[in-house]
Amino acid sequence: MAVKIKNVMEDIVIGRMGSIMEKAGCCMCDQCQSDVAAYVLSKLTPKYVSTVSGELYSKSVQLDTHMENDMVLLIAEAVKLVTEKPRH
Repeated sequence: MAVKIKNVMEDIVIGRMGSIMEKAGCCMCDQCQSDVAAYVLSKLTPKYVSTVSGELYSKSVQLDTHMENDMVLLIAEAVKLVTEKPRH
């Protein structure tokens, strides 16, 4: 039996970080995007699901304001770090 789980925060962070990176003038290469996503996801509480319906439900539910603000601040922090020291 294969265990299938997914952290839906990955999709949420990746969906939000692009516009923040662009507005900040951050490099949009794959490496920089991966570095920003990894930084943010390592600091946020994960939201794991094990079914497709759980994934769809989790994506449809809005993040609470506090979690949304935390995520945006972490993305901005990650963008600043990546811009100052890109790994390419």
